[in-house]
Amino acid sequence: MNNPLISIYMPTWNRQQLAIRAIKSVLRQDYEHWEMLIVDDCSSSYEQLQRFVEELGDARVRYTRNDFNSGACSVRNQAISQATGELITGIDDDDEWTPNRLSVFLEHKHQLVTHAFLYANDYVCEGQVYSQPASLPLYPKSPFSLKLFYKRNIIGNQVFTYASRFKACLFDTTLAAAQDYDIFLRMVVEYGQPWKVEEATQILHVNHGEMQITKSPKKFAGYFHFYRKHKDKFDRASKKYQLFTLYQIRNKRMSLRTLLALLSVRNTKRLADGLRGK
Repeated sequence: MNNPLISIYMPTWNRQQLAIRAIKSVLRQDYEHWEMLIVDDCSSSYEQLQRFVEELGDARVRYTRNDFNSGACSVRNQAISQATGELITGIDDDDEWTPNRLSVFLEHKHQLVTHAFLYANDYVCEGQVYSQPASLPLYPKSPFSLKLFYKRNIIGNQVFTYASRFKACLFDTTLAAAQDYDIFLRMVVEYGQPWKVEEATQILHVNHGEMQITKSPKKFAGYFHFYRKHKDKFDRASKKYQLFTLYQIRNKRMSLRTLLALLSVRNTKRLADGLRGK
């Protein structure tokens, strides 16, 4: 198919002005055959967002507001289940895309025959005013390495792939942390290593002061759940890295015995960086 339909899922919660900015960036795409599935997880403030979508009059943009809050993973899955496109990707409600995001991924669509998904570099905006995305700092992703991926999520927060693959995997609603990492890892195991696109096509907005949709006081428990779920895949070095991460999340001081047990070249560098306040 030369003109495939691309489904775009976006969960949102109490960030309607940011969500409108994200929608506008999708509307500016130079590839126009897409559908956008917005699921509002029972926001207390939603009228402006709902009105914006209604006044667009664009059948490609669909808005659903839930009657109760079900959590980020559930609403992602809800939007994914509504997708009718051959291909799918997501956007966080506090981020935005460059106009060529979809067309760049489509140029590499043939890689999906042998790769689980595509991912790309990002730009980072820390609240500064900018005229062109290229003026922003680049957040380059690491070239894919299974050894490195089993230590940390080097993919980021969004990928591009066949909708059937997302529908087969879905987000794990029992995880309170590392939900993106979990689904991407399962896709890699099932469909093969991903393909990295070098061009940056997404702007990650940080420190905007709004409510984080995935923020949870149970981050440690969630990441520990993720570790236990996947630890059989990790080699010894990856297990050390993951366990060191758990101690960092918990902000718990390690005993000398634990520190020696988790010692590795990479963890030693992380420890030194932490002591220097990096």
